[in-house]
Amino acid sequence: MKNLRLICLALFAVFCMASCRGPQGPEGNANVKSSTVTVKSSDWYWDNNTSWRVDISFDAIDANITDYGAVLVYMDDDTGATWRQLPLTFYYEAQDDQGVYRLYSSSLEVSSYDNGVSIFWTENDFFDGFRPTEHRFKIVVIAASYYNSRSDVDYSDYQAVKAAYQLAD
Repeated sequence: MKNLRLICLALFAVFCMASCRGPQGPEGNANVKSSTVTVKSSDWYWDNNTSWRVDISFDAIDANITDYGAVLVYMDDDTGATWRQLPLTFYYEAQDDQGVYRLYSSSLEVSSYDNGVSIFWTENDFFDGFRPTEHRFKIVVIAASYYNSRSDVDYSDYQAVKAAYQLAD
């Protein structure tokens, strides 16, 4: 009788632990999905004589997400240590053929649509000679109910988003 109680108690404990739910796999949960995509230099194409463009498919993006939720895109800083949220502009200095240093800027912008995003890389001189190199992008899709209920999250900081929504890398 004592063994039967012990077995029943153990089964009850196992049943209770099995019913607990945590994050559902590497994409967070049913209301938050993420994906990391490596875009090779050859994936970029020259678009409308103004910028380089790459289209990334992600079927978690639908009209409800684009209208009411959030599509966040981050770019790796090439070291894997920092993810920077797009849109992003960075500035650099380059020496021209005559030895004169000039300031330039590159801007990255995102447009989301059903089943994907487009990333536009524009140089301030609109010159097409600079094809972007290989980069990694992280796309995070958040349903409206989750996004609107978490005003405490700094969405510009991927680590804060990762922690708030229990995302795996």
